[in-house]
Amino acid sequence: MSADMDANVSLDPRAVDVLECWFGAPGSEGYGERRKQWFSRDAAFDAMLRERFGALIGAARAGELDDWTRTPEGSLALVIVLDQFSRNCHRDTALAFAADAKALQVATQMIERGDDVRLPTVHHRAFAYLPFEHDESTASQHTSLRLFLQLDADPAAVRAGYYRYAQRHAEIVERFGRFPHRNALLGRASTEAELAFLREPGSSF
Repeated sequence: MSADMDANVSLDPRAVDVLECWFGAPGSEGYGERRKQWFSRDAAFDAMLRERFGALIGAARAGELDDWTRTPEGSLALVIVLDQFSRNCHRDTALAFAADAKALQVATQMIERGDDVRLPTVHHRAFAYLPFEHDESTASQHTSLRLFLQLDADPAAVRAGYYRYAQRHAEIVERFGRFPHRNALLGRASTEAELAFLREPGSSF
């Protein structure tokens, strides 16, 4: 827990499981370091998350886990369920993005309360900021750039390339007003400009 957290407020054991699955247990080997599974396509990892945490996604979307937001770490665990586990467990379907609005709501609350700076490592903070990067609005993209630029004061964030990825997302939303690579999954018609963009090497995420 954060050093300044109310000692009388404990984390839901399910939130602890989420955080330790994603970041490792505090004090364990590799804790606080970037993990290759986070941004890789790994069917076995996705299947493990579905088995262990799949039921939490619907509960989180429905607001049934909102009491997790009483602590910074609990809020982050909720964001990870909404923003990351949704993407892993529902990869290549529209459901991958169905919890994004809720994730953005929780992340916004975290920033407003200063909970992000109470998190234990730079990578924990990065995942608190990703809902802004994933949102298809210019306002959220500007917030994402601001937050990730601040994070770049830490060399570990620079090595992870968080700000570079934030810039890439912001440029796409600035250009198209949305992420064209989601269009097919969400049943949206792509413009000719978007189709040309999608044919470019490395255009997707």
